[in-house]
Amino acid sequence: MILPTSRITLPLLALSIFLINTIALNASFSATANEQKIPSEYEEVWDDDWAEEPAESPWQFTGFVEAAYGQFLQSNVTVNSAALNELRTRVNIDYNQQLFSAKAKVDYYYDQVLNKAIWYTRELNISASPLSFMDMKVGRQVLTWGTGDYLFLNDLFAKDWQSFFSGRADEYLKAPSDSIRTNWYFDNINLTLVWTPNFTPDNYITGERFSFYSPQSQRIVAPNEAFPVVKTDKAQWAARLNTRLQDVELSVYGYRGFWPTPTGNMVSHDEQLVNLPQGQSQAQNQNYGYFPKLNSWGVSALTPYLGGLFNIEYANYNSIENSNGSNQDIANGQHRFLVGYEHELAKNFTASMQYYLERTKNYQTLKANSPQPERLVDENRQLITLRLTYRAKQQTLSYSLFGFYSPSDKDAYLKPSIDFQYNDQWQFSTGANIFFGKHNYSFFGQHQDNTNAWLRVRYQYE
Repeated sequence: MILPTSRITLPLLALSIFLINTIALNASFSATANEQKIPSEYEEVWDDDWAEEPAESPWQFTGFVEAAYGQFLQSNVTVNSAALNELRTRVNIDYNQQLFSAKAKVDYYYDQVLNKAIWYTRELNISASPLSFMDMKVGRQVLTWGTGDYLFLNDLFAKDWQSFFSGRADEYLKAPSDSIRTNWYFDNINLTLVWTPNFTPDNYITGERFSFYSPQSQRIVAPNEAFPVVKTDKAQWAARLNTRLQDVELSVYGYRGFWPTPTGNMVSHDEQLVNLPQGQSQAQNQNYGYFPKLNSWGVSALTPYLGGLFNIEYANYNSIENSNGSNQDIANGQHRFLVGYEHELAKNFTASMQYYLERTKNYQTLKANSPQPERLVDENRQLITLRLTYRAKQQTLSYSLFGFYSPSDKDAYLKPSIDFQYNDQWQFSTGANIFFGKHNYSFFGQHQDNTNAWLRVRYQYE
């Protein structure tokens, strides 16, 4: 498939790659020249062993300033031609003492795509160990577990897919939650419990930044107003039991809450509506998206194998409100299976592969009740991923390619990137999000018009 491109944005991607490689080459020459300087053998070095070192402050302040820009590589039905256009500043505050520690990560940025300034509290929490066998963290935090690489089975904590598809740093793929996390340590077994009082959903695709396929209109859309979604303020729970048998790390997971994206449709509701267009009130017989109840359990194993790292994971999703699959307005339950392997093929060159299977429960019932059975995802959706990473210039220059390919959906998603750490302060990154697909309604195929190239420049300070 030939990807349609813009005459403006292809040079942008080529120029950004050229600049990063040029900067890296100049930095290498500079470092070599500095290494060749021979210090004078007559230079005296005085030791200040007698001087008292100042007491280390419990406070630590760090952060960064970052400019990021990403543009679509072809025409799109979205209002903006840019997928990413922002200037961001981050402040990290850490406080540590014997009884507890506190952490805050706050972003303030102007988003030109949304045409507004945003204050974003990424972390704001307190950690302590009230018992010798237990520690806890309370407040806003980023939660994650599981063995997948960009694939999430038992990790049902909030994700930010708009950041992932636009070219922001990988850390923004994991969205924060206001939670209480406790870790309990018993000999060779660790138990982690996470309670989120108010359910935190994913930051899913809504049309404000990217287009998507609408089953109702049967076409690609990017609505000016986000579609109405009913929110819930009920709690969600997650648990993990972790142990180690020789070289094998084993985990058992449990989750009780809701689907992280609005996979349910309903006609009016008594709960509070969010993302409702201004001036529009709740009306009878009007459809809304919502987050159906979801329970899940699963297991995973991670172990060294043949000089590499092998992982396997399984998750069983139970769609509580559609247990027999007969309700076309609520997502069916699923079995999810993952197996992966990572190995260093040569010095500084690492490759990893994953095979992922997503089997829909009660598929024949779903098909019989669907108004468009020919556009349903396959009963056994398969996905293969490949990650290639090469690091050069003393690990400061990194070339990466991550690819998704679905033989069942006949679509793909490529994420090439280059990152260069010029020094302790300056970092340059560039890359692209490239989508392919035979059908405009498949998972990646619907995003073909969202293909974009991006560039980020970050200055870190202490």
